[in-house]
Amino acid sequence: MKKNYIFYTLFFLFSFSINSQVVIGDGDILNSSVPIEAYYGYSYSQTIYKSSQINASGSITGVSYSATPSTTLTTSGQWVVYVGLTEKETFESTSDWIPISELSQVYAATAEAPTTISEEGVVTITFDAPFEYDGSSNLVIAVEENQDGYDSSSDDFYSSEANQIASIYYYSDGVNPDPTDPPVGNITQRYPNVVLEGITQDCPNPTGFSRDSFTATSATISWEAGSAEAFEYVYSDTEPEGAGESISSSTVTVDNLDSETTEHTVWVRSVCGDIASAWISYTFSNLCPMPVLNSWTMTQDGAVFNGIVIEGAVGYQIEYSTEMFVPGDGTATVYDFYEFPNQLSGLEGSTTYYFTLRTVCGDGFYSDWSDNGNDGPDEWTTQGLTCEPAANCTVGDGFTSLVFGDIDNSESGCSNTGFGNFTDLSTDLAQGETYDVTMTTGYGNQYVRAWVDFNDDYIYTADELVLDNYIIGEGLAAGTHTGTAQFTIPAEATLGSHYIRFKSNWNAVVPDDPCEATTYGETEEYTVNIVESLGISDVDLLNLRIYPNPVDGNTVTIISSVSGDKFVEIFDINGRKVISTTIFNDDLDVSNLVSGFYTTRVTIAGKTSVSKLIVK
Repeated sequence: MKKNYIFYTLFFLFSFSINSQVVIGDGDILNSSVPIEAYYGYSYSQTIYKSSQINASGSITGVSYSATPSTTLTTSGQWVVYVGLTEKETFESTSDWIPISELSQVYAATAEAPTTISEEGVVTITFDAPFEYDGSSNLVIAVEENQDGYDSSSDDFYSSEANQIASIYYYSDGVNPDPTDPPVGNITQRYPNVVLEGITQDCPNPTGFSRDSFTATSATISWEAGSAEAFEYVYSDTEPEGAGESISSSTVTVDNLDSETTEHTVWVRSVCGDIASAWISYTFSNLCPMPVLNSWTMTQDGAVFNGIVIEGAVGYQIEYSTEMFVPGDGTATVYDFYEFPNQLSGLEGSTTYYFTLRTVCGDGFYSDWSDNGNDGPDEWTTQGLTCEPAANCTVGDGFTSLVFGDIDNSESGCSNTGFGNFTDLSTDLAQGETYDVTMTTGYGNQYVRAWVDFNDDYIYTADELVLDNYIIGEGLAAGTHTGTAQFTIPAEATLGSHYIRFKSNWNAVVPDDPCEATTYGETEEYTVNIVESLGISDVDLLNLRIYPNPVDGNTVTIISSVSGDKFVEIFDINGRKVISTTIFNDDLDVSNLVSGFYTTRVTIAGKTSVSKLIVK
């Protein structure tokens, strides 16, 4: 609606001098079925606009309605429009139609000249003859749509909400209602936003209300001023009978809101010298609304989500933990954010978390905690590996054994659904070094590719390919077939722990997409720890021993056949340096290391040796 409302405002300002008009309604409510229901074959509606809303008199030459950008009226273009004066202010029941005899037909489309809509989403109806409005009666506008067929459910008109039942309507695919004897319909407080052409308000009604900010006890309200420069307002549930509090701004802050309710009404009117506009009401809530999410997707390290922006909110909070918690008890981690869409990161892969969230409406002013069913934090699990492509390995395809580095998975067998998660198996591989991988399959002609996720983005790409369509048992069928291939770790590969994926495919090359499912084959995933390159001559020269290894005490002993001070560096599984020190004897303090796998690099007299250390 905002786009159309801006268009209307600009159009009004531009054309004021040549085309007078009165704008009634600026809401963005949809699915109101007025003035027509384009999603059904036929419809008929009547809407009462009160004289206080119009606040003008004279010759009405036409009306305009605003619709969604997708509205076309392709099969909803046979409009007939009626206008009349009425003393009724509301429709009392679903059969309380105003008799057609009290209305005047002012427009009727034809097959040759159907009702159309502009690119801006505006339907403009020019009356066959002006309708004289007396300025004191209420105005009823009836719209009949007779074209057979229906348009999309997204073809719709914007509406606003009144304080009384303002509209009655009927729609059907099979029954074309007769305005002289309309069937029982539906009633609603909503009315279609309309522009009355040809008349002008002497003192324009305030329009375009919005709640700019609010707290538990106050709210700031603003509106469109038009040509008015002075206003009066009253905070009341009922329409004022006298004058209100005078202000010179089109913004007001209402303090001391009634604590017994969260629904509040402000009445505003323009003051133009000796005359004033009608009182226009604006109802708002000072309840801090709970956030509304429309999508939530877990990733390997967090969540990506989107939601509806809450008017007046200053931000939002998510609380999360790996254990169930009571929202707001201080035990969970808090993530503050200020817009949608958004994402939370920094979580562990393949891990279950509990989440809840709330809206922040001000300092110390929050909504209730929100979750699915509002029964406590919701359980979500981060993704593990990039993907788990399916394949059939039950007839021998894939890997019955896979051995490389320190990993010996020689009895892996056929993995469930053709994907084997063996990331708990790890080996060190050095930058720039070439390694053998020995693979056994139960069915020949297995093409094999391998990737290393060097950048840890959980996406295997072409520049991470280290083995390209090696064939095990080329040209052979069922049986035990073993092949040994070589792959090289790039010299500039990122140090630390990464996933490596081996993927086989029977009788055809492995797809470029490591996530693509294949009919026969298997995928297996492991962990490699990339360390710095090490020359064999350096190992021989140092003749290094580190013990005990694994270590469960506070010190390890490092001895070498090379004499001299020992410069020792220790790296954790992520490649982060956790110890860097020089020792002048053979003992190294490892009391600060937590349990896990580490890489040690010892330099003596310019010679370096790298080895593994396990801390229990």
